[in-house]
Amino acid sequence: MTEDQSYAFGDSNFADQRLERLAQVFEPTSAAFIRHAGPESVKYAIDLGCGPGYATRMLADAFPSASVIGLDISNHFIRSARSREHATTQFYLHDVTGNPPPGPPADLMYARYLLAHISDPTVVVSRWLDFLSRDGRLLIEENQSIDTDNPVFVEYLDILTRMLVGQSNNLYLGPTVEEFVNSAGLNCLIDQVTPVRVSDRDTATMFRMNIESWQHNPFVLDNYSQRDVLSIMSALDSIRRADEVFSSITFNVRQFALGRS
Repeated sequence: MTEDQSYAFGDSNFADQRLERLAQVFEPTSAAFIRHAGPESVKYAIDLGCGPGYATRMLADAFPSASVIGLDISNHFIRSARSREHATTQFYLHDVTGNPPPGPPADLMYARYLLAHISDPTVVVSRWLDFLSRDGRLLIEENQSIDTDNPVFVEYLDILTRMLVGQSNNLYLGPTVEEFVNSAGLNCLIDQVTPVRVSDRDTATMFRMNIESWQHNPFVLDNYSQRDVLSIMSALDSIRRADEVFSSITFNVRQFALGRS
């Protein structure tokens, strides 16, 4: 993210809590991917757009002998991440779309759900590849699609998708990255879609926290009544408080491992 861009879901203590929940839901899938797709030897790893540092810690756990840094443009997120630093992690305020990252060429660079916040993601991906070591890998995770027949989730996703398009962003960046990788002839080592079945309770909790963050976005205010938004929030509250645990939603996560050409 650049200094004139902002997170669609904000950067605050509330955003920390939202990202913690997201990390809890998706970490098993992400951790398995980075262990499988990462190079054999990782001495230096970078978490791009680290937020409050949950994925950074995941990288450190996966590669305990590596030095791992987290980079983010948000002062708030960097302060929050530094509050939970441990022996092999460090955090820096840094625009990951601009200047080279600190330190030597990276053996591993990781970006989860970051490109949706960047207005020209393909340019940025090309730049990141230049910062890898000879055998280094860039790992990317983005939504390919989200499948659900729950009408509350469908309505929520429709609003979010339209809002992001209005900001020149895209909720479903998997196909965009695929098209770019193929057209640019990049060295794609892994390209897979991993379905992640998430409980309706966890999904409603994440979506409810998200909508709390963007309910006052100008696009939402211009296109939806307060009654519409409050109705969705109330329906999400009912789902997340339900006693029965079931799932009607699957997040299809597109996972790429790219190397230097």
